[in-house]
Amino acid sequence: MTILIADDHAIVRHGITLVVKDILPQAMVYEADSFTAAVRALTANAVDLLILDINIPGGNNVEMIEHVKTVFPSTKVLMFSGYDELLYSERCIALGASGYLSKNASPSDIKNAIRTVLSGRTYISEEVKSSSVGGENGNLLSLLSNRELEVAMLLVQGLGVIEISKSLNLQTSTVSTYKNRVFEKLRISNLADLIEKFKLYKSL
Repeated sequence: MTILIADDHAIVRHGITLVVKDILPQAMVYEADSFTAAVRALTANAVDLLILDINIPGGNNVEMIEHVKTVFPSTKVLMFSGYDELLYSERCIALGASGYLSKNASPSDIKNAIRTVLSGRTYISEEVKSSSVGGENGNLLSLLSNRELEVAMLLVQGLGVIEISKSLNLQTSTVSTYKNRVFEKLRISNLADLIEKFKLYKSL
């Protein structure tokens, strides 16, 4: 059994390694601190499970999942993130991930997630299972497409349209279109309102 932990924080990688070794003492565990390093490790080793931080340097948010599943289809992907799982878990699973795990998860939940994914099943937390997301009574941010959400998050982080276009390798006009769609879907008119939406739905 070979497992790759991709996260830019050494303490996180160390902690997850301890959890993995507790339930799979014979497992080979590799670490990567960037998406580029993760791809190198995946290329060099037959990895059974990739535990991947959604916000790792060199990556591109949820689109990393598509890349991994296309190039390394036999590798199962368990997303591990501080981002709101109610908002991101379904998106990640739809793109090919086998599960989504919050960084607030307990060690027992982490073990359960790893066992579930390695057994060929999909891991979804009890919180996500019991929640109804979307529409008027749920998380409005779930109405955004993956790219719209990515642009929205960068706006909240203080980036302007030109900076976002460079970061995502998009035309400024395209970024402006995404920004307008975000404002329209969330029924807001300015950045301050967007920040409040993100605070409200705890997506950061």
